[in-house]
Amino acid sequence: MLQEVVDDVDEVLWRFLMLPKPAVVAAHIALVAARSEYLRARVREAREARAAHLHSLFGAQSPPDHRPSQRDCPVLEVRLAEAEPAAFRMVVDFIYTDQIDPTAGVRERHATDEVVLSMMQVFMLAVQFQMRRLESLCIDYLETSVNHRNVLVALKNATSLKLYFIKEFCLKFIIKEVTYNQIVMSKEFETLDQTLMVEIIRRRQTPQLRSLQEEGKEGCAMAGGGLAADLREFLRGGGEFADIQLTLGGAAIPGHKAILAARSSYFEGMLRSFCPPDNRVAVSIGEMVPSRQSFDSLLRYIYHGEVSMPPEDSLYLFSAPHFYIFSNNRLQVFCKTNLERNVTVENVLQILEAADRSQAADMKKYALNLIVRYFSKVAQQPRIRALSKDLLLDVIFAVADESQDNKLVQDVSCISFSSDG
Repeated sequence: MLQEVVDDVDEVLWRFLMLPKPAVVAAHIALVAARSEYLRARVREAREARAAHLHSLFGAQSPPDHRPSQRDCPVLEVRLAEAEPAAFRMVVDFIYTDQIDPTAGVRERHATDEVVLSMMQVFMLAVQFQMRRLESLCIDYLETSVNHRNVLVALKNATSLKLYFIKEFCLKFIIKEVTYNQIVMSKEFETLDQTLMVEIIRRRQTPQLRSLQEEGKEGCAMAGGGLAADLREFLRGGGEFADIQLTLGGAAIPGHKAILAARSSYFEGMLRSFCPPDNRVAVSIGEMVPSRQSFDSLLRYIYHGEVSMPPEDSLYLFSAPHFYIFSNNRLQVFCKTNLERNVTVENVLQILEAADRSQAADMKKYALNLIVRYFSKVAQQPRIRALSKDLLLDVIFAVADESQDNKLVQDVSCISFSSDG
């Protein structure tokens, strides 16, 4: 799970004050800030409070070496006075995975009254945190989980929590022709508050209007988005939460340790073992320094899985999966296909070098075949003089093999012609 990828990156602790013994939930700042504008603002407030506290301790005039480094600063702590810790943990799971599993850890994996109540609490947090996709997932779950056995409990909880979308859905479920008699004749119905009883009876007697729940769900659906969409926007505008600087040709590119470590074993190992104290890391792909445009394409792949890029970026990034050690070869497969479709006499030597660096034998063979086919033109390219000795030998052997094959074909043709005579 992403929370477990690296344990020394910038974290935020969410402390809940509503319990006798306050509970704490840890999360990575980058992911929390990427997924919720509300939580992003709370993190920002906590950072400002921490900065003011350090200023009061050390003062503005203290030498830099007397002030604590970023690593030594206390972990950010955000206090949530009205959130239920268990529900918030489910929100955090959604933040990291884009999914919810309300029955995780529950012995009987079905919609018990406790699970339904928990999902209502998650829905409340989703509304508070302005997470429309999570709202929609909660509504979908409750729609499929509410039945004639638990609908009255759900109605009570929705009423007490002031969840009018959920209450409206429960009322519509109760007054259905196929469920109404069974529900109102149950012992649970007798325990309802008189106000709710009257509301159910009156609702049964009046024509049905379009429910607020349906309108709310449509609003959530129109919001769209998801983990990839949130991270796409965060890559563009999340610089204020950067905790690492990736330097490329003297330019500093803000990055987020949690995301980089989750997506790349190279970054994970670096952050665990030998991350520079100043959090500035020079980036390369092996011995090659990529262009800024191609590195931006690489970051888009790392943050939100985008592989669409121009052919020249594929040339740089063809060996990136081998160097950065991604969990799958999706980027390399795309780069290979992109290059094969766009390879030319002008760039075939560069593709040959990239394929050799990344040990992509099939791509290297493809480039060599093209070089042999158009050798008279490729040989005029200035870049051929810069090829390594080993690659020059590969080209020579490929040309020799082609010549040998052609000679063999000619010999066979002569023998066939002589036989016919």
